[in-house]
Amino acid sequence: MKRVKSLVFHTLVFPGSDSFKEPFIEIISGFGFNEQVGYGLSIVDTSDNVVTVKAVKRSATFINDFDVSTNEFVRKQIYVYSEFVFSIDFELQILYVLGGITQLNFVKYLFRIVLSSEYELNPVDLSISNLYKRLLERRINTKIDHITINHFNYKNELVGRFAGTVLSNSIASELIETYKSDIVKLSFLIKINEKESFTLQIFPNGVLKFLSSVEDFDLILDFLKQLIFTKNG
Repeated sequence: MKRVKSLVFHTLVFPGSDSFKEPFIEIISGFGFNEQVGYGLSIVDTSDNVVTVKAVKRSATFINDFDVSTNEFVRKQIYVYSEFVFSIDFELQILYVLGGITQLNFVKYLFRIVLSSEYELNPVDLSISNLYKRLLERRINTKIDHITINHFNYKNELVGRFAGTVLSNSIASELIETYKSDIVKLSFLIKINEKESFTLQIFPNGVLKFLSSVEDFDLILDFLKQLIFTKNG
């Protein structure tokens, strides 16, 4: 069974990034879950130049509870706890969040609270055409699997939203070139090596999703980091 993970990349530059890893770990280690504010952070891993952090967040919601004594429904507030993981690669100077835009925005909020040092955080250009170009340049074993296009136009006789399975990569290349700003979803089947492969989905808001039956998501993460952030791929 394939599992799905969402992923968002941002570049993240600290002053003196080479020496900021240990101070960063110290800051996060001192910011455990706080009942008063309803969130907290903890270090998961500090391998090599990557620091992985778990964020826990408490959110209030309401349910209809039934009061047997009055035979009536009562609106009741309860708390829901959620967690997600984000990592900072101090060598490549990137932040990546296992989640979507909501989780990324929460990380930005936490950084404003816990970090007193100046830093620069910016989105990464992960347009469909650019990423496809990188795959071609690095001769990655890949096949375009599915495409969804807004404002599709076939000879001015068929206009609307189009979604379909791609049977030819040459047709897919033509569609990518023609509908750069109108492609709302593109799926690639990517083969990392003889045994490992995964499906990569790209969305216009910069969110990536990858689907794999492989449990070792670090392998896929490393592959994507090398593809996107290194000159030689």
